[in-house]
Amino acid sequence: MRLTGVELVRVELAFSNEIGTAAGVHRARPVLYVRVVADESEGWGECAALGDATSVDPALDEVEALAVDRAVPRLCGASTARNGQLPRAAEVPQLFGSSPADRMLAAAFEMAVSDAELRAVDRPLSASLGIETGFEALPVGAVVGIPAGRDLDILLKEVGGAVAAGATRLRMKIEPGWELEPVRRVRSAHPELVIQVDANGSFRDTDEDVAVLAALADSGVLCVEQPLPPADLVALARFARKLPVPVCLDESLTTPRRVVDALRNKACAMACLKPGRLGGVRATRSAHAACAEAGVPAFVGGFFETGLGRASNLALAARLSQDATGLVSDLGDPAGYLSIDPCGYPPVVDGWVRVPDQPGVGRAPDAGVLDRLEARRRWFPATYT
Repeated sequence: MRLTGVELVRVELAFSNEIGTAAGVHRARPVLYVRVVADESEGWGECAALGDATSVDPALDEVEALAVDRAVPRLCGASTARNGQLPRAAEVPQLFGSSPADRMLAAAFEMAVSDAELRAVDRPLSASLGIETGFEALPVGAVVGIPAGRDLDILLKEVGGAVAAGATRLRMKIEPGWELEPVRRVRSAHPELVIQVDANGSFRDTDEDVAVLAALADSGVLCVEQPLPPADLVALARFARKLPVPVCLDESLTTPRRVVDALRNKACAMACLKPGRLGGVRATRSAHAACAEAGVPAFVGGFFETGLGRASNLALAARLSQDATGLVSDLGDPAGYLSIDPCGYPPVVDGWVRVPDQPGVGRAPDAGVLDRLEARRRWFPATYT
């Protein structure tokens, strides 16, 4: 396919409710879409970056600036070197560096080019990934934040809504002082619900914090996700040996190599793999292969994507489940946390969602919705001299 140009589309979305975490409160969800236009097809990708930076993930503004200064020119330059032909999706991540922003862009541009390739041949992502019979539908999980004012009634209402929507596994955000009682209350209200807690690196490697998190075993939690700051895998491994509840890592797993290092250090018993952070579908499959070899179950996590990014994660989660038995992934409908989703998502029925079988990665953003939300569009034509 001959590249015509690239469009960057930014739209400002709102969360239905603020999402509190130990690292901060998410109040808005700006989204950057990448549209790759070729002579035979066009494709859309979604950037996972959130509005605010974290200790390991860049803010969307930084990623968008890099998209203009580096990502678009590199894709166009690679096409020029190929006599105008768009690089294959498998080649796209090679155009980017190793920084967190580069990995976010590698994932978004890989998705856009993959979407264009698939649409050109009328093929869904599920077929491209080789998803077999029996893996066309997956159970969904949900995430609940720390409510404003640490209000337990608000928490129980949000959890009840997630369960009513079909969630079979719940990730609860916790922080020091907000852990034992909220988990006890949720467990009392939902005895059969699979609960895991996500600390976003807010605890410390002390006997006191070990004792607090160890008490979560009384509530039957599946695991404690990212109990300590992400950088020190040795400290995390030491903490994991002391804690009677399995440790899951998230923010620590920034690259496939980093996943291998965490596994070698025995720093985690479970893994949250986020394609946006790792650098895309192919990077995540590489990281998952290492987890499977080590016997560490994994699940696909997300960044509160719209329907396009979440559809990609859904197909990927299905393929990973086919490769090795894992955990329930974050695959709920974005309508559960966004006030509006420009893309839409397959319906969740009795706690299960089917992998899309339409051509491409997922539904492209609705042009009318983007116009209504006054999306900012920037077009970069490919030029060949």
